Amino acid sequence: MPSPYFPHAIYSLAIITLSIHLVSQRRLADDERAHIAAQTSILESIRDQLKSNKPLSNEELTRLRRLARPVEHKDGDEGASGRTIGWGEIFLGRKKEEGAARWEKKETEKLHQDMSK
Repeated sequence: MPSPYFPHAIYSLAIITLSIHLVSQRRLADDERAHIAAQTSILESIRDQLKSNKPLSNEELTRLRRLARPVEHKDGDEGASGRTIGWGEIFLGRKKEEGAARWEKKETEKLHQDMSK
């Protein structure tokens, strides 16, 4: 028999998930605003240097262009290695690769043979 509190637990989980998502979206928006402000500042300094009759070195110009370049964001569903992580892997854990297990078995057999000599 299901608990009478089960729907409340589901609602609470949904509200917590939404709030965490909204906080992360707010942080992303704040970071993007800061990056755009930094880009604007860099581009304004380039403009001011070009308006003045001061010569602008190529190294300084390339450095400022590199700083003003937009940042490419990766999707949040990829791990640090760049591969997609599925729900099955989240709940059941990462499966060992067969090739790695086979090599590990050969290494342990070789180690046992060396120890028995």
